[in-house]
Amino acid sequence: MVDTNRIQADMQELQRQIAELRNGLSSQGHSFAGQVKETTSSALHSAARRAEDVARQARDEASSVAGLVREHPTATSSALLGIALIGGLVGYLLASQQDTRRRWY
Repeated sequence: MVDTNRIQADMQELQRQIAELRNGLSSQGHSFAGQVKETTSSALHSAARRAEDVARQARDEASSVAGLVREHPTATSSALLGIALIGGLVGYLLASQQDTRRRWY
């Protein structure tokens, strides 16, 4: 017959090993979570600094363009009018080249 004391001792040993594995996995999970948190925090901080730099550069460029427009209003309006005319001409040419039989209605 099988010795019940031996089976109980084996069961207790298995339970102890399972508890050790559980504790080991738990500590590794906490360690991994900490690393992910640190990496994510670092990436967000870096992205925030870059966004601030981009925003500052955009403000500087907008200020520069605004100053140029104030100094040369006639040239600016002429350039915008020319761009609008070219855009209208391109749109007209593209619309006139479409096949009139292929309409959506």
